[in-house]
Amino acid sequence: MIILTVSALSYSAYSRAREQEREARDSYNETSARVENAKSLNRQIKDRTTRIRQNPEVAAQAAQNQLRLIRRNEVVVSLR
Repeated sequence: MIILTVSALSYSAYSRAREQEREARDSYNETSARVENAKSLNRQIKDRTTRIRQNPEVAAQAAQNQLRLIRRNEVVVSLR
């Protein structure tokens, strides 16, 4: 009877440990995917920043698009 109880407790502990290991692997895989996405986004931002710094035309276009800046002698028409 004691051997059966010890066996049941051992199996229960083993099952919990396997479940925790599976959850840890899933969490690791999800975190790894998020890190890769962040690295990709950082590379895109770095590339865009480099293009803006090296090319005045790209810098002017970025300023117009993001900051809503206008060039000299441009006419802005606001439609509502």
